[in-house]
Amino acid sequence: MGDVLSAQTDRQPSGTWGCGPSLQGQLDLFAHSRAVILLNDVIDSLLEPNTARVRERLQLLRDEAPGHPTLNALETLREALEKQPVATTGAGDTAKVVDWLESEVAPAASALGSSASTFMRSRWRALALTVAAQAYDPAYPRAHCAYCHLRAEDAPAALRAVASIHGSDLDPFVLQWVTLARHRTSGRHACRAPLFTLALNTPQHLPAVLTELADPALHDDWERFWLDCAWLDPRDAAAGAWFPAWYLIEHRAMRFDEPVGTADPEAAPAKAFDAARLLLVLEPAGYGPTLIGARARLHDIDARLFAHYMSRRGS
Repeated sequence: MGDVLSAQTDRQPSGTWGCGPSLQGQLDLFAHSRAVILLNDVIDSLLEPNTARVRERLQLLRDEAPGHPTLNALETLREALEKQPVATTGAGDTAKVVDWLESEVAPAASALGSSASTFMRSRWRALALTVAAQAYDPAYPRAHCAYCHLRAEDAPAALRAVASIHGSDLDPFVLQWVTLARHRTSGRHACRAPLFTLALNTPQHLPAVLTELADPALHDDWERFWLDCAWLDPRDAAAGAWFPAWYLIEHRAMRFDEPVGTADPEAAPAKAFDAARLLLVLEPAGYGPTLIGARARLHDIDARLFAHYMSRRGS
């Protein structure tokens, strides 16, 4: 449907193209212009929103141009408008609404052109407010209002919603939301702690989060991580757990003192991260027994990462 309304994006021009000498041509032009006017009325009413007017104008458009290529999409958007706020009895019901918004309503919204994101943000915001009191259910993570706030592009509201979730500090979906929301509100540095926690505990989620962050610097770091740690198998979903330790080694001038949680602190990537964090603190004090001992610890954890660390320090 993407090419159906390329001209719909910022309103359809009534126009005076195709005016020929024949009366028939003029009548065709009039009919076409009326359909364009009705279509713009439907779009305006959807964005207002005015459900009664949407229904009325959509019916007029259907009568005027029964073969119009956007009728099905506009009907889906009308239904989305009239169904909200949706009454749900629990996370399972909410998850079905989320699936419907993502699989049916969002594609239909492309008929609105550049206004599609505005319409969808309002639908996600309405759902977030409807389910605000609904507890987090790990079986249906996307049913929580924090996810809906993120889809509505309201990162501060998402952070407030996440703060109400207790006992899920290592839940991969909660960590994704915190990472995305912090990045959108305060930038790359603010999202490192939840990003590292996610990487150490559920590294299989890391590529998708980095893609959604769309941060060029983090993307470059991710690419260099695989080049520098060539001994890791990129097909191994768990290999990304080494990313936090590598990151600290690469960014030796950074200050990082936020807590990072690990379900298994004895796992090699977690121990390497702790060792790299200690080295970050000790190195400014200069070479000495304490620094030597910390370097030896990193060597014992993984000799290949230690060799990379030394190649960056030059001593």
